[in-house]
Amino acid sequence: MKTTNNQSSDKEKSSKLIEVKLPADCLEIGMHVTRLDRPWTETPLLLQGLTISAYSEVELLIEHCNYVYIEIEHEFWIENRHNIGGEESTHKQHPGFREEVLFREELPRAQLTLEKTHAHVEKVLDSIENDEAIDIAQSRVMISRCVKSILSNANALLWLTKIKDQDYYTAEHCMRVGILAIAFGRFLGLEEKELELLGMGGMLHDVGKMKVPTEILNKPSRLNRIEFDIMRQHSIFGKEILEKYKELEPMIIDTAHHHHERIDGEGYPEGIHGGYLHKYIRMVTIVDAYDAITSDRSYKEGSPAFDALKILFSERGKHFDTELVESFIQMIGVYPPGTLVELTNGEVGIVVSANTESRLRPKIELVLTADKAIRPPYIINLFDNIIDDQGEVYAIKTGVSNGTYGVDVKNYIQLKD
Repeated sequence: MKTTNNQSSDKEKSSKLIEVKLPADCLEIGMHVTRLDRPWTETPLLLQGLTISAYSEVELLIEHCNYVYIEIEHEFWIENRHNIGGEESTHKQHPGFREEVLFREELPRAQLTLEKTHAHVEKVLDSIENDEAIDIAQSRVMISRCVKSILSNANALLWLTKIKDQDYYTAEHCMRVGILAIAFGRFLGLEEKELELLGMGGMLHDVGKMKVPTEILNKPSRLNRIEFDIMRQHSIFGKEILEKYKELEPMIIDTAHHHHERIDGEGYPEGIHGGYLHKYIRMVTIVDAYDAITSDRSYKEGSPAFDALKILFSERGKHFDTELVESFIQMIGVYPPGTLVELTNGEVGIVVSANTESRLRPKIELVLTADKAIRPPYIINLFDNIIDDQGEVYAIKTGVSNGTYGVDVKNYIQLKD
């Protein structure tokens, strides 16, 4: 009896689950991944913990990780560990954002650039609505200024794009898509001239909306089927408008025409498979959707960045280019600059910039106390494990929508040397 108990105990011990470090390219379907060699938030995998059910998930992990940790039965590992292994593969690296100047140094120029760009886009849309000529040369000047700001410190303009006014949605949306597209290109390592072309395509992508009837464009509720069919015509209108300007690159015209096409060929206006479209158009498609999801509209409130990224991730390979949408998620991160966050101690802050070493611990400007009272803004870097008044390390509890607790991000932009 005693011997039987010992044997049973030994068997139970050997079948216990253990955590094993494994090269990413040795993963197989059925394995349960518990940890990565980097924070989960630095990959497009938005949920922590994954039981692999398809080879596409293996490829995704290989793309972003050198090694992972899996949960496996101890006995099975002992018997098979020599058959599970291999050389570690390298994951794809993007150049990312290199800060040439400090955030606070770039912020005044970024704000001036944003204001001038916004005014110009308003003028462009008014000109189209009134059948007047667009000042293409000035559009290039505005985009060039945006590119220079992003090359200096992308976080400044990205922060400012979080400030939105529902009453100027179309103009601000065009401007933000241009800026976000430039930032995306910068993240991927595009050259300055390429960024300018990409930015122009983004800024002018929705000009066709000015030929859509106002009662449809500004309807304070969701469009019905007939109205939506009319709205879909804006991509054709955009092409027709921009084709009049012979100095515009074909890529810019194509972006206005095809930014609602899908990778699976189910988009509009022509149902072209996205794989046949230029990379820049596929990038603008992602940026366009992200900004639309996170913006307030007359019929809905904007969603937090994290929710928008989950939607983009779920639509990879169907609506969006898989590789590009995963790269965009990496660029934006869970808490993009300008995001309002509530900390674990109840205090509230605004994300100033991300830390590439840890996406969950960005730089934050504290604006409310734990009891939600206004306090003098103060910047802390969560990566430095700052201690609060209770002796606890500052950490983010959750991201919240702009306006929560009465905090409007634009009221906390302080231009100081």
